[in-house]
Amino acid sequence: MKKINKEIRKLIYIIDKYQDFILFTHINPDGDAVGSILGFYYFLLEIGKKPYIFLNSPIPSYYRFLLKGDVNIISNLDRSYNIGIVFDCSDIYRVKEDLNVKEKTKILINIDHHTSNSKFGDINIINEKASSVTEIIYDILTKSKFNISINVATCLLTGLITDTGSFRFSNTTSKSLKVASNLVKIGVDISSISKEIYEKRKLSSLKLLGISLLRINVDKDIAWSFINMEDMEKYNATLEDIEGIIDNLRVLKDVRVVVFFYPINEKTLKVSLRSKDNRINVSKFAQSFGGGGHKEAAGFQVKNSNSDVYNLVINKLKEFIEENERISFSK
Repeated sequence: MKKINKEIRKLIYIIDKYQDFILFTHINPDGDAVGSILGFYYFLLEIGKKPYIFLNSPIPSYYRFLLKGDVNIISNLDRSYNIGIVFDCSDIYRVKEDLNVKEKTKILINIDHHTSNSKFGDINIINEKASSVTEIIYDILTKSKFNISINVATCLLTGLITDTGSFRFSNTTSKSLKVASNLVKIGVDISSISKEIYEKRKLSSLKLLGISLLRINVDKDIAWSFINMEDMEKYNATLEDIEGIIDNLRVLKDVRVVVFFYPINEKTLKVSLRSKDNRINVSKFAQSFGGGGHKEAAGFQVKNSNSDVYNLVINKLKEFIEENERISFSK
């Protein structure tokens, strides 16, 4: 914690000294990514700075309620910036596969909570115990005695809600509940946030959910399903329509791990993983494929080169679980 506080002090010094900021998060941003980047953007704007947001993919429709006024969002880095801040990225190339953002910034700050974070920043504020990056931002702002406006608070609570699964997942702690309570005290309407996130899905999203439920396979302790490119085209769906599907699959009784496959593009599949057993660390499994994440929620990408890719991943996962159990038993 002392090290984190030291890094926070460095960040505050930088915020005080510089005006020009560029903010980054990962491709296909989830609620924590959107809440983090917009929350910090509004904070910088409110204290008179000049922030910009770089996004390689659009903000999903169900998070656009967080957009207030004209937000400086860019999709091309045509110049260099004094300060870059990366939110919710375990690896620098999660911002964009062929982009090294360090080359576009004088100082790069890395704010994250993934155990697999590669500490790529000049300043690394990494708290693996935090439920979300928005919880870390809350700590930064309160420890530095900055005012948290209603706009910032709404963004931060959105990240907390989504990354904890509405406070259902095991990363929900007394700290995260206290942070949520304090944000509500500021005046955030938690009910309206939940309605925006969970009750305004497109028909295409529900169609994909229905298909994925019909396709559930159970192999020993593993449940898995998939969406393919033909499904996406049939319902004119986008990647944002897929978010949340795996969390509907994880409600299945008597399975320990849930796996969901879906296409990023014609050549690449995303594999999302959820562990329902705290003895199975899906982040370690994802790392073996070049991915990462958290103990109970992780993912990676694979080439969609043959029809056996589903079986390949599931068989590797079964081997991983068996090996993990042998190690646990030997202890």
